[in-house]
Amino acid sequence: MTADDFRASLELERNWRRGELAFFKNQMNSIPEENNKSRYRKSLVLILYSHMEGYIKIALQTYIKYINELGLKRKEVLSGLIAASMDDVFSAYENPGRKSDIFRRKLPEDAALYRFSRRVDLVEQMEEFKEEILSIEDTAIDTESNLWYIVLQKNLYKIGLPVDLFVSYQKDIDALVNRRNSIAHGNFRAGVSEQEFSNWETKISHVMDDITIVLSEYVNRQKYLRSGGT
Repeated sequence: MTADDFRASLELERNWRRGELAFFKNQMNSIPEENNKSRYRKSLVLILYSHMEGYIKIALQTYIKYINELGLKRKEVLSGLIAASMDDVFSAYENPGRKSDIFRRKLPEDAALYRFSRRVDLVEQMEEFKEEILSIEDTAIDTESNLWYIVLQKNLYKIGLPVDLFVSYQKDIDALVNRRNSIAHGNFRAGVSEQEFSNWETKISHVMDDITIVLSEYVNRQKYLRSGGT
């Protein structure tokens, strides 16, 4: 996958989602009463949220796929990417009661000594780990079925992106997730006004466009590299 292929893949994903939302919005033209339009917009909120979560997840996973295909060594990339690629290692380290092929030093039966020995093993093998080819699983990206702003931050951080990229949209993202949950769980009886939905649609469109721009910049300028790219 080239940098141009990467951007084209994101644009294709973005465009079909934009088109689907437009299709469902156009159906309101056949609804004469504002009260019914307000009720219909509740379904648009669900669609808007699903496309926000779906697009961000796929965009970040496509970014991971692009980096994986470069065949880089772990030592060449940002620390967040290294950590994301070593999930199995850290899982084994954090579960001392489970047998592991990574941590298998034979020592006297002493719990404190055993914990310390795992730290020693991790330190001693770290350079070897960094020499291995980077490979990150898709599961590194987890929207937790509720893409609150803090969940978005966690996913950005895990792959070496600034956590404050979308700080200006924090309230809008959280408000949309909250309303989506209220509607989906049947707790929100009132409709959604045109102004309210229009505001969310505009802000979420900016978020989706901005993440496309940011990821494309990271790819084009190789900002995933430890040196910071060009």
